[in-house]
Amino acid sequence: MKQFLLLLALIFLAISTQISAQNAAGSVDVGVYSAYQFTQFSDGTPKYSGEYDEGLYSVHSYTFGGLVEYRIDPSLSLIGIMRYEYLNVENSIDGFEKNPHPGYQKPLVSFTYSLEAPQVHLTIQLKRGIGRSKFSTIGGVTIGIIFADNQEERYVINDPNIQFPVSIDSLSNLPRSKGYTPHFTDESRTSITLYKGEIYQRTALQLGLTAGLQYDLPIYTLDEAAQKFVTLTPSVLFNYNLTTYSDYEKLRAWNVSAGFALKMGL
Repeated sequence: MKQFLLLLALIFLAISTQISAQNAAGSVDVGVYSAYQFTQFSDGTPKYSGEYDEGLYSVHSYTFGGLVEYRIDPSLSLIGIMRYEYLNVENSIDGFEKNPHPGYQKPLVSFTYSLEAPQVHLTIQLKRGIGRSKFSTIGGVTIGIIFADNQEERYVINDPNIQFPVSIDSLSNLPRSKGYTPHFTDESRTSITLYKGEIYQRTALQLGLTAGLQYDLPIYTLDEAAQKFVTLTPSVLFNYNLTTYSDYEKLRAWNVSAGFALKMGL
């Protein structure tokens, strides 16, 4: 029994030594980061010229990139992440008149809204270990640049067998969205494009705050003598935008991202 307890003590000492060396001050980890983001808007609503204040919208957002983690001391790290973030918003609002055909329940006309906001982000975070566990809290700031963005608004007839009963000339009498001249989207005349272009009055420079929780799980030993490991780090982060996507629509978002980092010690 004493030999067994001694063996357990030696194993525990060896593991503790590995973890301590892996987290030694001055050590560096590099890796990749990826996450899916559950995004909501805290201010503003995707809408056309402020005319609509209702409607269901869906949001798809994800991010991926590379990271560097520098150990300041065994329980404190500085993390830098350079990443690409993609945000897509789609909104559909039922419109003005009901379909005259019996049994057709969906409103004849809808207003559709879409927004794409790709960004390049630099995230700087401080990471603090929680006791001797593998859990850590993190917090920091993000700086992003929107590029290659797109925004589109349309009136759409939901029945492809019906056309808009207006001429090309009469489209100029429609209310204008953001100074854009409405036109038929294609020859079918079942859709009218009200606006298409980059995000109107966009805020190219994006600033935000982030905080969350991580768990470091060593999964592979690269070099036992040098004590270099591959670590899988699941994380949950809360991100809040300090800036809006559009000064015109006042769209401000927050998101919860669920993802992981895969990193190795140098």
